[in-house]
Amino acid sequence: MGHNVTVLCSYQDEKEEIIDGMQIIRIKTSFKISRTPISIRLLNSMRKLISKNDFDIINVNLSVPFFPEIAALMSKLYKIPCVLTYHNDIIKEEPFMKFITTIYNITLNKLLLNSVDLIITSSPFCYNESKFLKPFKDKLTLIPPGVDIEKYSSYKSSNIKSKYNIPHDSKIVLFAGVMSKSHAHKGLKYLIKSFKNVLNEINDSYLVLVGDGDMVSEYKELGKKIGISANVIFTGFILEDELIDYYRCADIVVLPSTTIQEGFGMVLIEGNACKKPVIGTKIGGIQYVIKDGETGLLVPPKDSKALANSIIKLLKDKKTAEKMGINGRKLVEDKYNWDHLSEMTEKVYKELI
Repeated sequence: MGHNVTVLCSYQDEKEEIIDGMQIIRIKTSFKISRTPISIRLLNSMRKLISKNDFDIINVNLSVPFFPEIAALMSKLYKIPCVLTYHNDIIKEEPFMKFITTIYNITLNKLLLNSVDLIITSSPFCYNESKFLKPFKDKLTLIPPGVDIEKYSSYKSSNIKSKYNIPHDSKIVLFAGVMSKSHAHKGLKYLIKSFKNVLNEINDSYLVLVGDGDMVSEYKELGKKIGISANVIFTGFILEDELIDYYRCADIVVLPSTTIQEGFGMVLIEGNACKKPVIGTKIGGIQYVIKDGETGLLVPPKDSKALANSIIKLLKDKKTAEKMGINGRKLVEDKYNWDHLSEMTEKVYKELI
């Protein structure tokens, strides 16, 4: 839209490049705590970057701690307006990490929310229900993530079936997400368990799992244990352009998350953009993204039986599935169109400046 954008982020290696006209600067990650990348050079790198450039605004992303707090501090030191993009509440279920995140939320997170000038949340759940954001309603606005509706289309593709030797007339249930311990809230184990019941009803169906992480071997073992390995395909990491083909080839896209850490669920609107019905759990942001019975189906979290029944229903009822896919595409065009959401973002930036 004619603005100069610099992205500073953490990565496994140092790297600078230009992507789509944006300057991308990657600082090497020193180590990680759970999902949080820590870089001992971040403070100095950020200070140098800001002091050498005439930035009008700093937009901080919060999905994990550390980066946001440092960036907000720099915005105060250099007196630059600061926007915080708040993706999801930071919570954990494991006892030790639950203790750590509880301490974080009443200390650093509270200071962060107080210090920034504006909070954009991409999650309707966080906007409406987050107990951490309720005290800051006066500087809170909702701008959901969007989809490039030209790039994500319903163009038919059978390349995926050929690639994995899946029979042409078979059904594909698609999951896309990180398969690590820190992303266990995606609920993949419940989807794998549910697929045993799906295969009992529809034996020519396949579960295609896109993503990588330190739990892949565990998920493979689960599939083997319940006897469905032959119909479960692990693709590994897939680049976005290729991932769109997976959406196009799928019959259903499923996101069975189990906690409110799922602030939105991008795969749902990406699947809808490709005219695919979606199934998700009634929790966090998912319950706001899926229009139950119109663009997809909502099921209780951690309920493999209910999940299986919903998958079977849509695989058997082609007419309903197609209608949901059409409704989903219209929803994305109306509500999650990149162009419209970019204009909303530009507007709040300009008002803040």
